[in-house]
Amino acid sequence: MRYLPIAHRNRFLFVSFPRFLPAAVFRRSPGLVAWARVGLLPAVRGAEPASAAAEVAAWEAKGSLVIVGGGGMPDAVRERFLELGGGPQAHLVVIPTASDKADHPELLKNWPFWKSQKVASVELLHTRDRKQADDPAFIKPLTEATAVWLSGGDQARLIAAYRGTAVQREMQRVLARGGVIGGTSAGAAVMSSLMITGGYPTAEIDTGFGFLPGVVIDQHFHNRNRLPRLQGVLKEHPEYLGVGIDESTAIVVREGAATVVGKADVSLCLPSADPDKPDVREYRDGARLDLANLCRRLSAGRATMPPDKATASNQRTTLSP
Repeated sequence: MRYLPIAHRNRFLFVSFPRFLPAAVFRRSPGLVAWARVGLLPAVRGAEPASAAAEVAAWEAKGSLVIVGGGGMPDAVRERFLELGGGPQAHLVVIPTASDKADHPELLKNWPFWKSQKVASVELLHTRDRKQADDPAFIKPLTEATAVWLSGGDQARLIAAYRGTAVQREMQRVLARGGVIGGTSAGAAVMSSLMITGGYPTAEIDTGFGFLPGVVIDQHFHNRNRLPRLQGVLKEHPEYLGVGIDESTAIVVREGAATVVGKADVSLCLPSADPDKPDVREYRDGARLDLANLCRRLSAGRATMPPDKATASNQRTTLSP
């Protein structure tokens, strides 16, 4: 399937279409939204309003995302994540399933840190059994969670265990009720629907959790020279915005705007016909970017880059009409 961000009645819907139809067809033919399937939600029908469930378009979600590029995590990122989850009243669920050590919690490097936080509750949630991932008793901590943390490792493990299960649905509900989902490395990669699972210089792709519509994320970005890999994905999927996040750096996404927090860069990448002239801008700590607007404009074929990091720092960057 081909996944496309579609603006529909002032809402931003992330939908999928048969791959044999080119992206340009959808931009010229809104009626083809009848082909759509919105993630796990009911279909959008032509020009009719979306169903009640589909109307909660991802860019209008009440919750927040904290997406970390891997490596060491600055205190400011941890503090912001816990603050968005409710501070001392937070109900935190940590999901370590991406790690090869998740079956042995005593070996998890970051679990002692999360367990020691002065919040209302901290739960570890892990299984590799998809049947258990649909068990109401297993997912109960998520029904009460205000914050969910997805640890690093291999994003394919997260998808294999949870995609399409009650665990994924409950994480979406955490966002719908105003909570926060954070993740680092593999936990960052799964935030988007078009997900890079590995490969270099040519990326291997799969379908992620879709918390961040219209965007494809790559992590450890400059640290592992992943710009060529992300460019390759955008060449094949020009309807997407590429976001590359360096280690020890994060974006905090809330109401469609992303704020950079951390020690290094976040790179915004647009599809480019010339691989020798990539359309890339870099932003540092404090920069604010209107991702929702940029994705809408990209889907309409009118996207241009926001200002460079020298002018975007410490202010919200909004694209002009």
